[in-house]
Amino acid sequence: MLTFDQLDAFAAAFSTLGRLQITPATPETIEQVVDLLDEWPEPATGKYTAAGIEAWRTSVARGESASDIHRDHDLLYGISAGAKVAPFESVHRSEEGLVFDEETLEVREQYRRLGLQAPRLNREPDDHIGLELDFLAQACVSALTALEQDAALAAERYVRIATEFTRDHLLVWAPDMLRKAEEAATTDWMRGLEFMTLGAIEAWTGAIEEDAQ
Repeated sequence: MLTFDQLDAFAAAFSTLGRLQITPATPETIEQVVDLLDEWPEPATGKYTAAGIEAWRTSVARGESASDIHRDHDLLYGISAGAKVAPFESVHRSEEGLVFDEETLEVREQYRRLGLQAPRLNREPDDHIGLELDFLAQACVSALTALEQDAALAAERYVRIATEFTRDHLLVWAPDMLRKAEEAATTDWMRGLEFMTLGAIEAWTGAIEEDAQ
């Protein structure tokens, strides 16, 4: 079973990264994230997380503006036009490459397993990379709450749901999509976001695999 501290760290990382993947960073968001880099929940020992932190610091040093980042985010993910790299699982996995395909509904059902619904239900397809990260954050929070209530079996169930979701959904498409987005990004901020997300997924996958042994 993952420890309380591990679950707390992953909940914080996935929650932050999920929000940044969905909503373009504002000046306030950039300042908040950069202020927390020295205390990032996941250690910067992995190559992706280290590269992400470096890219975010470079973004600030070069003076990339929030409008620059917004434009890059928009062009990458197709917020207002065609996407360079679609951020939806269904586009990458369905035969027709459509949004709101079978995979979208499968992710929606996974939220129901936690007793929740996607936070942007009917406004954003449930299988957006940001919402899949949010799902893992919510699963970790649910496990933390169970542990605080001395409900170890419930905590194990939430971790098992998150592990199955990682195997059946996130790992099938997200790493490849994130690497493509990193290559297509024109700002260091978005490159950093893709690296940081890859790093969090890598660390999480290592933790749950170790836990399963």
